[in-house]
Amino acid sequence: MFALSKDEDMTFIKIQHHDQSMYCHLVEEESDGKPRYFDVKEYIKSRKYPPNTSENDKRTLRRLEVSFFLNGDVLYKKNHNMVLLRCVDVIEA
Repeated sequence: MFALSKDEDMTFIKIQHHDQSMYCHLVEEESDGKPRYFDVKEYIKSRKYPPNTSENDKRTLRRLEVSFFLNGDVLYKKNHNMVLLRCVDVIEA
């Protein structure tokens, strides 16, 4: 909300319109080209840590594991109310 005065000029508000959803503009590609959940998926599959994994990263993988569900080769993220959200490799515009 704005407090307006009849004696002052109204300030302009700049509004931009994008053809794509905003979350598509915020996605950054991983440096290794793999999806961001790749290590979690591989850990759930094989119960083995990626090479050269620090103790902190191992702890993080174990903590993240409970938030995911693997069905065959499809990885799902568990929502707070136990709804499964499918993890996809590429966001289609």
